[in-house]
Amino acid sequence: MNESRLDLSKPIGECSTQELLEALMLQRGRFNLFDAERVLHDLYANRNLWISFFMGPQIVEDAEYCLNGLFRTLRSISYRWHADTLYVHAQDDDCVYPLVELGKVWQCDDVEVFDRKRTGELMGRYPAPSPVVVYWWD
Repeated sequence: MNESRLDLSKPIGECSTQELLEALMLQRGRFNLFDAERVLHDLYANRNLWISFFMGPQIVEDAEYCLNGLFRTLRSISYRWHADTLYVHAQDDDCVYPLVELGKVWQCDDVEVFDRKRTGELMGRYPAPSPVVVYWWD
């Protein structure tokens, strides 16, 4: 099922940021019900639904702990990439429902949608960018 767009023969210096993030997902492989190859296959089969994606640790929104996700990422990079949360930036509002449906196919433990208002607050951009769909596997 390895139908992702990542060319494994491509020199790392020529890879885009998105390709490097995809490689990290493939390195993570499978855990619990997460299947990196299946998720990447489905994402690229539905390329019209998203702008970008990133898989990493769950990022906490609480203002008191706003750097929690970043610091967990820094900790994890040196020994084990703790990635259990996938963030997909939707192309538009109409793309959210099909992206949420993919979460059912992927057997996520939780799917959450950050609407335009919330996404704008978190990205610090106005007018607010399109929604972000967040998938989490325990």
